[in-house]
Amino acid sequence: MTVTAPPPPQVDDIPGVTRRHRPSDLYHERTNFQFIKHSRRWLIISSTLIVLSLLLLFVRGLNFGIDFEGGTAWQVQMTGGKTAKVADVRSVLAKLGFNNANVSVLTPPGGGAPSVRVEARVIDDPTHIIQSALAKYGGVQDNDVQFAASGSGGSFTFTAKQGVTPTTSGVTTALAGSGLTSPQVKVSGRAVTVTVKTLPPSQVQSVAAALAKYAGAAVNDVSTTQVGPTWGHEVSRKAIRALIIFFFVLAAYLAIRFEWKMSAAAIVAVIHDIIFTVGVYALFQFQVSPATVTAFLTILGFSLYDTVVVFDKVGEFQRTLTATGRSTYGEMVNRSLNAVLMRSLSTSLVALLPVISLLVVGSGILGATALEDFALALAAGLFIGSYSSIFVAAPLLAWWKEREPQYRALAERRRRAPGTAPAPAPVAVPAVVSDAPGEPADRKPLGIPGPPAVPRTTIQARPRQQRGKKRK
Repeated sequence: MTVTAPPPPQVDDIPGVTRRHRPSDLYHERTNFQFIKHSRRWLIISSTLIVLSLLLLFVRGLNFGIDFEGGTAWQVQMTGGKTAKVADVRSVLAKLGFNNANVSVLTPPGGGAPSVRVEARVIDDPTHIIQSALAKYGGVQDNDVQFAASGSGGSFTFTAKQGVTPTTSGVTTALAGSGLTSPQVKVSGRAVTVTVKTLPPSQVQSVAAALAKYAGAAVNDVSTTQVGPTWGHEVSRKAIRALIIFFFVLAAYLAIRFEWKMSAAAIVAVIHDIIFTVGVYALFQFQVSPATVTAFLTILGFSLYDTVVVFDKVGEFQRTLTATGRSTYGEMVNRSLNAVLMRSLSTSLVALLPVISLLVVGSGILGATALEDFALALAAGLFIGSYSSIFVAAPLLAWWKEREPQYRALAERRRRAPGTAPAPAPVAVPAVVSDAPGEPADRKPLGIPGPPAVPRTTIQARPRQQRGKKRK
């Protein structure tokens, strides 16, 4: 009878011993990458990215759209089968002094005539200057002052706020710095009408006329949208408020779900993602629009999801760490990262596929540039969000937790041990059963445990007489 010996211990079962990975190891979650062991390397890479992003932010700055800083947007559709080119539109605008305008050509999804869209920070339009002066005098909003164009001039009408008594001289004084010559002012109670024969030169109208000529359209066919600086500042303030609220909600959720150190590590990773994405926008001068802020909140949520997946696995392994004492906290975090590595990579890849389709198919082929700002922020954020969950949040948590007394004592006990690899498992040898009298039923080398000896009573030899009779 032979007892089969168990297989020798595999290399992956011995902590601290690694081998070259195969692609199947990644799929079956059998990897043993040393993420925590090389934490200093990831710290250098992340610090370099942060420093470069901050330098780009202060040197090049961000390209804010008119929704944040105020300005004017013009859009006109090409007529007569004409095609539009960005370079040609820029040369037309350069003659008017607009060298930094944002120009884009919009192509309808089903084909047809393209449209030209131009955005510039023109907020000193004389019409709005007059409206602002009259609104300030009457104690009302700029939108409460109505303008009706008539030839090269027009009329402004508004009703002053309750308690304000407008006068002709007062209105004329309020319009002193607007560039108007000989305005006709009519006051009836609180209702005021200002009529002008000729408005001062308008850059907005000059650009509209130039674009209409380039597109072969009429000036009235050029749609004009103006955003005041007050509205832009309000949008910026709300965007910053949304980010701050997000941070507080994030910190509270992680502190309740896990612990406050995990919450702090996740916030550091999220700040790392924001600074890196801002650096990418400063480097390539992508336009920052309200869609960009929306994308920022989206990628921060994705980064939070990836970090929660890692920390959930860390919390699962942490419950048995002190009981076994077979590894340090850093080794346990490293094992957790390897356990969720395939899940993290798969999630990032699946999330990037529709974003890439937005950039390539939507913006590049179909001309849907309205989605470009959103897709660019998502592409940069999804990449750096997966990176920060593995190489920023987890190493920071491991470094911080190993300073706690219980985990520091565990690491010290591991360092004092003669070796980190466990002793090989005992290998059983086959049992040898012999019929010879006086010979032991099992033979085993000295010091190596073997299987239990087979009792002599269970195996009985036939008498010699019976064997002899059998031969006959």
